[in-house]
This record gives sequence, C-alpha cells and structure tokens, in this order.
Amino acid sequence: MDWQTRMLRAIEYLEGCLTADWDPAEAGQRANCSPFHFMRMFEVIAGISPAEYLRRRRLSAAALDLSGGSEKVLDVSLNYGWDSPDAFARAFKKEFGCLPSEARQNGARLHIYPPLAFTIALKGDKAMEYRIEQTGEIRMTGLSRRFNSLDGSNFKEIPLFWEEVMKTDVCDRLWKASKQESLGVVGVCYDHDMKTGEFSYAIAIETPEDLTLLPEGCVDILVPASTWAKFTSRGPLHPNFQETIKRIYSEWFPASGREHAGTHEIEYYGTHPDSASPDYWAEYWVPLK
Repeated sequence: MDWQTRMLRAIEYLEGCLTADWDPAEAGQRANCSPFHFMRMFEVIAGISPAEYLRRRRLSAAALDLSGGSEKVLDVSLNYGWDSPDAFARAFKKEFGCLPSEARQNGARLHIYPPLAFTIALKGDKAMEYRIEQTGEIRMTGLSRRFNSLDGSNFKEIPLFWEEVMKTDVCDRLWKASKQESLGVVGVCYDHDMKTGEFSYAIAIETPEDLTLLPEGCVDILVPASTWAKFTSRGPLHPNFQETIKRIYSEWFPASGREHAGTHEIEYYGTHPDSASPDYWAEYWVPLK
C-alpha cells in the first residue's frame, strides 16, 4: 500500500471522529505506521497537527448545523466535543468572528474547512543530501519550553524563542560551557503529546562537567542511542531549513520506506557566523526505527 493511500485511510478515520474522541494509535494503524510517525508526517505535510485539523473540521461542521438548522447551541457544542457552551462560543468566535447564535442571522459570514486530501508527490528533481549514522545516548542540558502546533504557531514562536535568548548572554554562556569537540548549541525537539499537539523544545548543549557555567533555568535532556538520518540544508537558514524538513516528510520518508523512531529530533547548526549567507549550512537529525 503506497503512502498516499495509507494517509487517506487515516484521514477517513479522523473524519469519522468529528463527533467522537479520536485515538492516535488507531490513526497510526490506519496509516500502517506508528502513531508518532503518522503525527509527524501529517503535521509537516499539512502544516497543522491532527488535533488542529479535527478542531477546524468540527467547527466547520458545527457552523453548517447552526446556519442550516434549528438545533440549540448547547446541543451542537456537546455534539462536537466541547464541554461547555462558553468554551464553544469562544472557539467559534475566534474562528468565524461571530457567536454561534449569530450564525443563523442573514448575512453571517462563515467559511468551511473541507476534508483534507493528501497528495504526496515523489518529485526526485532535487537531490536530498543526507547520511545515516548511529550514536550512543547523548546527555544534554538547556533552556526548554512547551510549544503547540496549533495554527502553526510553533513555526513563529520557536524563532522568537531563539531571538529572545540571543538578546541575552545565555547563548554565550552555553557556548562557553560546551566542550570544544561537542555539538555546540543545538535545538532539541522532544516529548510530543499526540492528542494536543504540544511538545517541548530546548536550546541546549551536551551536558558539561562544570555545571556552574550554565545559565539559570536549565533542564537535563537524555537523547537515547539512535540511528539517525542527518539531512543537510545549504544556503540561508530561512527559508531553506524549513523547506528541508518538509521535504524529509513529504518526499524522503515515503520514498525510503523508513519510519520515525518517535524520539528526539535535533537541529544542528554549522559554525558559519552568518545564517543568511549562501554558504551557510545546517543539519536536521531524524531518529529512525
């Protein structure tokens, strides 16, 4: 079964969960892969998490019910999984700019998110530079925050996190604390919650011997021994790095038949001082089963 068919089967399952709870394990089973691999494939290719997709589809269905029927707002909100009319009203107004009760009025401006149709194009017109390597466990320490893929907010908030840290002496202190032969300062993505789309992201280094050199607020992160696919992004960091990540999931994984191990991902940055330089390069490390 090809990847497109597998993902479409998972979409059919999600569509059947508009009025019921969904199970990441079942979605992964429909896509014939692990729940985590399904989530990452979906999230990167679609640009939103499965949870966000369901939220949008449920609101769309609720809007259709309200605009074309006489059901009570309470009944509609409960039917599509909201615990209270107030929570439903807040979500509805944020999405459509009006309250659920106003959706029945003439001239109410609503929109709809149709069911997603996955098309995975194996282009092959541009080579992907990568290598497969194994490492033992890596003990890391750094500043960590929780992010959410809701509305793709992580693609905005993580760069802002870096900007915030770069304005202080934190990065300099991390660099000084890291060993010369170490990875340097990297980004680590881990601890995903498949139901909510939340995950942890850390600006981190390999744990130094002298912990007194570290800035305040650091946490320890244990990256397990892994077989990595390390993909190289060449040219200015933005937008090449994000494009490389998208191609990993939309092209490389479907073509390779490999599967994500469900553990930490690492953003490794080269030593070039100018991330906007055409000579800049970085790597995205993906753990493989």
